[in-house]
Amino acid sequence: MFSATTVNDKAPYLVLVGAIVLGLLTTVLANGSTEGYDYRATVSPWFRSIFVLQPDVALMVDVPWSFKAHILVGMLLFALFPFTRLMHAFSGFAAVRYLFRPYVVYRSRAEARPRRGGEPVGVPGQRRGKHDAPHPTRKP
Repeated sequence: MFSATTVNDKAPYLVLVGAIVLGLLTTVLANGSTEGYDYRATVSPWFRSIFVLQPDVALMVDVPWSFKAHILVGMLLFALFPFTRLMHAFSGFAAVRYLFRPYVVYRSRAEARPRRGGEPVGVPGQRRGKHDAPHPTRKP
């Protein structure tokens, strides 16, 4: 499993841990050591303004650096998301079709028969090309 893991698989986890650590650091710095910072008056309206595609940059001028770093790392995580295996989280929407799919049949047992040593191996019904050697026939 380790040989199939790429940098794109590990990077989102590092960014996710960074976002969590910065979020915890922001909570401790803003609320634990000082009088507190009300992010609901600045960061929350700015974040909502992003969704209507009219970000109000003036709201973010006086925001502490820890909040800005946390937001930046969170946005980086969303930017990396489509290029990693985390994108498989969206495959759950297609899982309903998986419940009603037919069984996968690789070969039927009726066609399977034991081969003897001199019989040619190939696809049944396959035509031979002009460069294929003729198969020897067995005499009883």
